[in-house]
Amino acid sequence: DNGSDPYITAPADLSDDSEIDDFAIGATDLVLLGARSDENLSNLEVYVYEEPQDNLYAHHDIPLPVFPLCLAWLDFYRGLEGRGNFVAIGTFAPYIEVWDLDVIDALEPLAVLGAEGAEASSARSSSSAAEALASQGKRGKQQKKKKKGTGQAALEGHTDAVMALSWNAVQRNVLASASADNSIRLWDLGGGGEGSVQAFHHHADKVQALQWHPTEAPVFVSGSFDQTAAVTDVRAPDATRSFTLGADAEKVCWDMHTGHSFYVTTEDGVLRCFDVRKAATASADPAAALLWQVKAHSVAASGLDVCPGAPNIIATGSQDKFVKLWSVGGGAPKLIGKRNLQLGGIFDVRFCEDSPALLGAGGAQGKLGIWNTLELEEMQQLLPQAEAALGEDGRVLSGAVAGMTSLDVNSSSEDEEGEGDEEGEGEAVARSRGKGKGESGGDGEGDDGGDDGDDGEDDDDGGAGGSGGDGLVAKAAVALSHSASSARPGHSNSDGAPKPKKKIRIRTKGRR
Repeated sequence: DNGSDPYITAPADLSDDSEIDDFAIGATDLVLLGARSDENLSNLEVYVYEEPQDNLYAHHDIPLPVFPLCLAWLDFYRGLEGRGNFVAIGTFAPYIEVWDLDVIDALEPLAVLGAEGAEASSARSSSSAAEALASQGKRGKQQKKKKKGTGQAALEGHTDAVMALSWNAVQRNVLASASADNSIRLWDLGGGGEGSVQAFHHHADKVQALQWHPTEAPVFVSGSFDQTAAVTDVRAPDATRSFTLGADAEKVCWDMHTGHSFYVTTEDGVLRCFDVRKAATASADPAAALLWQVKAHSVAASGLDVCPGAPNIIATGSQDKFVKLWSVGGGAPKLIGKRNLQLGGIFDVRFCEDSPALLGAGGAQGKLGIWNTLELEEMQQLLPQAEAALGEDGRVLSGAVAGMTSLDVNSSSEDEEGEGDEEGEGEAVARSRGKGKGESGGDGEGDDGGDDGDDGEDDDDGGAGGSGGDGLVAKAAVALSHSASSARPGHSNSDGAPKPKKKIRIRTKGRR
């Protein structure tokens, strides 16, 4: 009995409490999620960003059994009172894992959506193949067996990799998934998860982009390798409207400030904006819905997001290693700033809802990064209430990187020399010395962004090695860098009002 030992003066559970305190996430901390794979291991990684100190560090990770492709944060799961902290993960497997982010060292996911349906589908496929061989050409028997199997379709989930996920923040029990099997499926998080509750098959090829409308609960937009985007109302799936892209879709994103426009990026680096009101009827010409398009990047633009705090500001990221900010309020988009965050090719970007000047990104080097866009004078004007941490020289601490290695990407003339000097673009990255004291390096007049091509000096990743130097696999190595806003206690409610911020504790499995 430790209590009877005179040499033990501390309570027996003190070390446990101290250990748990080390995992506590403060009210001002932001959380960034990313999925990474190397040759032998896949992980979901949870990072904490301390905004006042511009400090990004790894909090904990979750080993994954299959190569990850996409993430979606959510606050709802069946049986939970109030709001939780969960993440849904799509992989090369045809099912979806749901993990509790508040549990450290969890050995298995909280739930697996579609696993039974995937197993049933696989079993039926194997059975059909065996029967086909056994029948030796008896087509009548083979057709009879096929007909018998179709009655179980309601339990099925996807039959191929899950490429995109989107949680419905208005109808909180609904999760949507898009797959390489050309389908989109809806899942009831309040149910058992054995099979999807609704399926859509309006795309003719793989579907890798998906997002629910921010305020209209039944509506989502999707993008596919069939080179179309589609807007669907789940109440009337036959009335789905398609929009021609001319290239495979990479990302789709609603404009939360208008509610009637959405953006699409494609594998050829083009950014497009569509107005769904101009294709609201069957007789309308979908081509008329295209408001504008711009060659945003020289290669695939795999990252896209809309700034929640500043209307008409969107961010794009690309395999050309650049993250760019665009102003789209004047009709034609104008480039207002860009950064090489030293992450390699960019796979995804995401603004923070609680601190909208912060932009998270994930890249091919297996790292996550934060860009404080207040280093741009125009962002300071658009977000006058936002504050930024300043360095000793008075400059905005414009970003932190964490992952396999750490790099200092704070704003400096040495780090950004040559950025924005691309021929035909006429813009340079703004260099700010603090809020309200920005010094724009460009004339502010841009064309359509131009074709970035290869920027010799900008393509240098600070000596950290290329995407292969860290042993990372290709595009899916980093599936998503999610802004802290959704994974922190102060995340916004569906009505836009911020929830009260409070200190939370990470629960260690098996402990109180």
